[in-house]
Amino acid sequence: MITPRQLASTVILFLIGSSSLFLLGGNADRDAWISVIIGMLAGLLLLSCVTLQIQKLEPDRNLIEIFKLYFGRIIGFMFGFIYIIYYCYKCIRNVRELADLSIMYLLPDTPLSMIILMICLIGGYAVIGGPGVFFRMVEVLLPILVMIYVVLFILLLSAGLIDLGRLLPILEKGFKPVWDAAMPEIISFPFGEMVLFLMFWRYTAEDGDGTVMRMTIKGYIFAGAFITIMNIITIGSLGQFAGWSVVPLLQATTFVQLGNILERIDPLVSLLLFSAVYVKLTAYYLGASIAFAYLFRVKLRIAAIPVGIGIYVGSFWFRSYMHQVNVGFESNLKFHFPIFQIVIPIVLLLVMLMRKKVRSRGNHAGDD
Repeated sequence: MITPRQLASTVILFLIGSSSLFLLGGNADRDAWISVIIGMLAGLLLLSCVTLQIQKLEPDRNLIEIFKLYFGRIIGFMFGFIYIIYYCYKCIRNVRELADLSIMYLLPDTPLSMIILMICLIGGYAVIGGPGVFFRMVEVLLPILVMIYVVLFILLLSAGLIDLGRLLPILEKGFKPVWDAAMPEIISFPFGEMVLFLMFWRYTAEDGDGTVMRMTIKGYIFAGAFITIMNIITIGSLGQFAGWSVVPLLQATTFVQLGNILERIDPLVSLLLFSAVYVKLTAYYLGASIAFAYLFRVKLRIAAIPVGIGIYVGSFWFRSYMHQVNVGFESNLKFHFPIFQIVIPIVLLLVMLMRKKVRSRGNHAGDD
């Protein structure tokens, strides 16, 4: 079983994940941090009113079981299958990000195929252990990674690289660019991705009413505030160049130099970013494997094999790191991901509420 603390820890690292690689809301320029706040609040509304309400109505079932229960065997199977594809695709994107960045910053002479294979094997090893092992691993990693982030921010401040004046003037071009940068892109990435936890919440050990909802929201708010601060620091360090950099936070740290003692900390930052991305891709790998196991009635260890093969093969679809980023920001975030994160969950919740209402009326009629 998953403890409430492990749940909150995983929510935090999952949301931070690959979001630390980009300047979220970059189209809003220096107001990108405001777009993040808007996206976070909209995502919190979606989480509280839709995703967590689905979990509240069926706390002992995962998303695949809920689809089968409320949509029937055939339609439920179809919805379950497309969510396996969605989870696998999200994992593929993170695997490819991690592999491409490894080649760019750490292992330039290593073949892409070998790096992707090693990532899939390491992720698969965690998945085979099951949700309990994965969530315990994240609980251990969280304080270490947060502490490194804090040290990194202190170093940027100490080196005099952060100038909050670069955030001014606020809303120079009006509110519309800020809103457009947040909707639906920042909801889709990263805040709408909480739909994955419909595969995990059933494993959480409840120690009181509303524990799952309370700990999930606490983790969500912490992660949202942390991502906002990262955006502010990135813009304060790089100014208008933040939107042009491939990995803005990593670019900012290359300028850190304290005397002749401390410099070139970007390899450490690379490992920090890669650890967070690894957590995210493994979470999607685990979610897809659990969904596959329930849909095709096999053990998790068996399900992890075809899912892992699919992720490995799919990772070669992208021609390059920038191709993967462009596909994500130009198509996926605007048109594809909202279907899985917003549209289908809302439809599912409405069906669940109607079914519950009809069932309740039937029980009252029987009593009469």
